[in-house]
Amino acid sequence: MPSNNKLAIVAGNGELPTLLAKSAKDQGFNTCALAITEEANQKLQNLCDKVYHFSPGQVNKLLDCVKKETINQVVFIGKVPKIDLLRNIHKLDWTAIKYIGQFSNLNDDSIHNGIIDFLGKNNIKVLPQTMFLKQLFLEKEVLSKRKPTLEERIDIEYGFEVAKKVAGLDIGQTVVVKNKMILAIEAIEGTDEAIKRGCGLSKSEVVVIKVAKPDQDERFDIPTIGERTIKTLANNGGGILAFEANKTIILEKEKIIKAADENNICLLAV
Repeated sequence: MPSNNKLAIVAGNGELPTLLAKSAKDQGFNTCALAITEEANQKLQNLCDKVYHFSPGQVNKLLDCVKKETINQVVFIGKVPKIDLLRNIHKLDWTAIKYIGQFSNLNDDSIHNGIIDFLGKNNIKVLPQTMFLKQLFLEKEVLSKRKPTLEERIDIEYGFEVAKKVAGLDIGQTVVVKNKMILAIEAIEGTDEAIKRGCGLSKSEVVVIKVAKPDQDERFDIPTIGERTIKTLANNGGGILAFEANKTIILEKEKIIKAADENNICLLAV
């Protein structure tokens, strides 16, 4: 019979899988990593009780592993670039192909709902990421030494409204704004590339806003900001990075505040 203190961590790239694994351990879980990227496989070797490495499309192998380990709850964490999945569609097993064929589209929400449905039919529950990462969310505040001007606050307010609509359409979670004009909207390319594109069009400082979806599923794809986001903005013209308070994961808070101050970036939770 499955044990409620066993947890499978389906892990992709980035720092979040290691943070979640440590938090799960602290909460008393016996952890089994199902690494679907080589980066996750390497990082979780000494953090989880067991580590298995699969390709994202090997659904049957993942399911067989969870059943063999008598686990009935999983958490998904870390990045698996969708563009990589599209480029390697030949690596999908028959179960993955069968389920994908039933989707009306390949937007994130469709994929996530399909995963939940498939696992639910196999008596496996998907736990929310927030259950393990509560400490990484922030209240509304200006974190940097630099404060936004009145004009910049107008851009933040406008950008936040647009970003919420875009996120609600399941397109992306980030927009780049200048003088109440939308310069870039994040899509499949990701936040950093959207920032580069917007900054390239502006040729000067911009306002970047990152938000959660209006009906954000806490089991998948919670918006995240780390030091790399700050450096991408700084290296492409700088300006402001605003993110939704209590809905955005902040990686290494002290480090990103330091990076913001060193590059005269205004960083704030709104």
